[in-house]
Amino acid sequence: MNLTSVAAFMKKGVKYLILVAGVYYLVIFVIFPGTLAVIRAIFIPKEPLNPVYGQLDPLEFAEKATTNDSIPEYVLNTKNGKLPATLPDRIRVYKFKPQQYSYLAGTNAISEAEILGFTEEDLITDLKGDIYRWRNSKLGSMLNIEVSSRKVMLETSESGKSTYYTPGEIHQQNAKEFAIELFKNIGRFNDELYQNGEQMVRLGSYTGNRLSETVDIREAHVALVDFYRNIDEVPILGTDPKEGLLRTIVKNPSRTPTPLNNPMVQASYWEIDPKTSAIYKIISVKDAWNAISQNRGVTTNITPKGMNPFSEYSPVYVQQILIDNIFLAYYETPKYQMYLQPIYVFEGTYTAIGSSGGQISIYFPAITGEYTRKVNLPPDQFQE
Repeated sequence: MNLTSVAAFMKKGVKYLILVAGVYYLVIFVIFPGTLAVIRAIFIPKEPLNPVYGQLDPLEFAEKATTNDSIPEYVLNTKNGKLPATLPDRIRVYKFKPQQYSYLAGTNAISEAEILGFTEEDLITDLKGDIYRWRNSKLGSMLNIEVSSRKVMLETSESGKSTYYTPGEIHQQNAKEFAIELFKNIGRFNDELYQNGEQMVRLGSYTGNRLSETVDIREAHVALVDFYRNIDEVPILGTDPKEGLLRTIVKNPSRTPTPLNNPMVQASYWEIDPKTSAIYKIISVKDAWNAISQNRGVTTNITPKGMNPFSEYSPVYVQQILIDNIFLAYYETPKYQMYLQPIYVFEGTYTAIGSSGGQISIYFPAITGEYTRKVNLPPDQFQE
């Protein structure tokens, strides 16, 4: 075979290769998603709508601040450039278990404070109100326990704390064990959804007074542990999807209770009744995307590239938002509501001139307007 024949053969081979690749991507990203949607619509039976709870309260979100003075550009950046074709048009709605008053609630709060390392001398409020507060001035620790909701908030100043911690005593596995044991001890780990859920662990190391993330176990002083739960394989998210409603910073604990065993603790969730017959219609992903692209969603997380997970968020400028993942989740409101409702979550990256950008998450309510109780909104607010 001469060189001319070889060249012709190779040229023809390249053409066939390009043709096969084109057909493959056409099937995978164009034909298959549409065909799958048709098959689901025709052959997969749908449970009948059953909106037994009537109209539901509008959801309250906590929006992340930006430095924007203009609306960012929204771009659909999924793998096939299309909206997902397999999301349902209806979903279950669950009831939260009602808040129950207990005569022992105050006593229990005091016992929980002792487990967290606070003494009677640290109590700075009377025992007549709904919120009990403790302060350990020596360690710079503050603890709040809300009696009615059982919310826990413990914060400790980082300044001068590096000498209290030994590197190399904490790692991914024992951090989870220490965190689970803590929440069990203070009665915040009774929910089976959390018991069967997942934990995310990030290790932290002190450099002077600064606590930063590390991947080196030998350097790790503490670990940040976030707890997540699902119901019907649908994630349950709070005001920030990157923060668990149970979260704590842990060290290898000393035998004597001290706030330094867990310098940060947050427990703020409602127990869910997993039995429900309520099925509500939700808006289409197309309608949700239209609202998002018109800047009517709520930005609930902005994580600049390289951001330290142990530090506070500072507002940034967001110029363009590239959405590459869209899914349904349940949203747990910070204030008690009767029902656990679905939302659309739009995730992706943001860019801006002069910065390296980062990750971003946006929420939008999923329940249709006819089943959402109307409230009086300012003219610039939108309610589906």
